[in-house]
Amino acid sequence: MAIGNKTRWIVAVTAFVTAFAGRIELLSFVSPVSSAFLLVGAITAGHFPRFARALMRTGAIIVSLWAIPLSLGILQLSLGGGRDPRITAAYAVTISLVVCCDAALVADAVSMRSALLAEKRTRLAIKH
Repeated sequence: MAIGNKTRWIVAVTAFVTAFAGRIELLSFVSPVSSAFLLVGAITAGHFPRFARALMRTGAIIVSLWAIPLSLGILQLSLGGGRDPRITAAYAVTISLVVCCDAALVADAVSMRSALLAEKRTRLAIKH
């Protein structure tokens, strides 16, 4: 079962934004590498859907582990002032995109699971 184009676009945009946002706060190695999993998964999804799903899921887990806590910390610090509003906006967008990306990947996994179960039931009904 193919991965939807909307899911691929959300994953690709999230990869670019998180790579950029992580570079702002000196995560010079972590953010581009973890975002690369998402980007390569989104690009290869048309030809290698199983491999791409694994890459995107791995990337989403890694990105979520660093992007959400870091972004929430930056946003909390910005409430006290002293932060550039563009950086605050970048981290607010980062949180939103990471959550949307995770939700899209979970929805894709649920729909794939439902399709596989329906196919299995159909095969069993034909046999009996």
